[in-house]
Amino acid sequence: MKRWTARAAMALAVAAGAAGVVQTAAPQTATAATTATPPGSVRSPLWTAPDPATVTAPPSYRLTLQGQYQRTDYYCMPASASMSLSTFGVKVKQAKLARAMRTTTTGTRDVNAIPVLRSYVKSLGYKYTAVPGLTGRPKALMKRVAYDVGMLHRAPNIDVWMEMLPWNKGEIYGTRVGHIMVVYGYDQKKGTITVFDPWKPTGGTHTLSAATLADTLQDDGSIHYISRI
Repeated sequence: MKRWTARAAMALAVAAGAAGVVQTAAPQTATAATTATPPGSVRSPLWTAPDPATVTAPPSYRLTLQGQYQRTDYYCMPASASMSLSTFGVKVKQAKLARAMRTTTTGTRDVNAIPVLRSYVKSLGYKYTAVPGLTGRPKALMKRVAYDVGMLHRAPNIDVWMEMLPWNKGEIYGTRVGHIMVVYGYDQKKGTITVFDPWKPTGGTHTLSAATLADTLQDDGSIHYISRI
């Protein structure tokens, strides 16, 4: 398989505060990538969501999902958003979402993406929230996933560092290469989570341990958690 290196622009950092995590373009051939600076800790309403700790979800569940690969190198957010919205019965093309989310060749910011996602599901009684603080916390991540997938039967998006995904080991150069996928299955007994990665060269459906996935999460807005209004 061809190895991929990340362009420097892919690892752009988010300004401190509630600006949101940068979802950068998928990697292309280049020489190096810069290291992003973790965003600040200031929160906005886009980062406030209910805690699913008291909810008892099924031990395992997997949604029926039509996978999509991103149409351009920098459409990971629009592609994942399109798949997530499809679990509400909402069909919208990646290009339309990209325009609304102000996607550029360096990717899409959560602060622009979340309001667009909310606009499609508000009338259905739902909302999306970028929930931070799940990095390295597999149990907390599993609770969020189990609620969305097992209870609501919806597929949330998840922000990761692309080079840290197991299927990209040795294939991606650079650090803090921002990427986003969609989560659509889990098994609490096995401790696994199933995702669809829209980056075609190495993506598709992958099942990995919640612990492994939690270690790949970006520092802020780790999951685009879905909840009822």
